[in-house]
Formats: sequence, C-alpha cells, structure tokens
Amino acid sequence: MTATESYQYWLSTWSDMQAHLPTLFEAAHGNVLELGVRAGVSTAALLAGVEAHGGHVWSVDRDDCSPVFAGHPQWTFVQADSLDAHTIPILYKGYDLVFIDTEHTEERTIAELCLWGPRSKLIMLHDTDDSSTYPGVRNAMATYCAETGRKAIFHEGSYGLGIIE
Repeated sequence: MTATESYQYWLSTWSDMQAHLPTLFEAAHGNVLELGVRAGVSTAALLAGVEAHGGHVWSVDRDDCSPVFAGHPQWTFVQADSLDAHTIPILYKGYDLVFIDTEHTEERTIAELCLWGPRSKLIMLHDTDDSSTYPGVRNAMATYCAETGRKAIFHEGSYGLGIIE
C-alpha cells in the first residue's frame, strides 16, 4: 500500500488521529521529523503530504517500525530515543515541521520541545485535549510557549492536536 493509499484508508477508518490527519497532510512539506510512529497512522498523513508538497519524513521510534513504509524514497526510519539527538539525521539543518506523539509525560514532552523546538518552524503534538488522559502534553506546551514566546493553538477532539507556531 502506498502512503497516499494508507492516508486515504486512515481518513475513513477510526483512529485516535483521524480528525487531525488532514492538518498533518497540509503541514507536511520540506524536512519533517516525526517522533513516535507506532502503527504509522500519522506517518501516512505526513508522508502523503511530502509526496504532494515535496520533502522528506524522518520518523523516530524506540521500537522497530521500519516495515511501516520500508523502501519509500521520501521516508527514513530511525530506531532511537527521541532525545538521542546524535542518532537523528539533519539535526543542525533544522525541520519545517516536528510532530511529537511519544510518551505523553510532561517532563518528556518539555525535553523534546526544548531539544527540537528551536530547530523547527512549526511543531505539532498529539494528545493535547484539556480532557485528555495525557494532561502532561498540554501542560508541557504551555510551559514551553511561556518560556519561548511562541504561540500555542489547540484543536480539540480525537484527543487533541496542539500546534506551536
């Protein structure tokens, strides 16, 4: 299945990301860093986006998620910890978009934002609903934005999508 076919499938099949997939698709261009892959739902939207708009997606997960889109020319999978900057490519070139959907703890999310935020034009995070079972993500966004002066936007539903401009 191609990235576009997978993206179309997830648009019509329930997932906790379903409502936010079009937003990820539209934002995905240039250098994209995805932290957290799991089944590849967000990966499908990001990869379909760079297919349409140009660019490359680097996906990072502690688990081996390499089969998700193995061999796709615009996708590189890195099995690593999201805070292990030495193993993640193009660290010093920066990213047009960083998408974070990892551990969901406040401490971890703040650390990821502090490491990757200064290297990214746009940051998106999943699980930011104020009614979410993961309040640490939203709290981390608030702290990061207060410290950096960046602006947070929240899209509720499907566990929430937070955007930091």
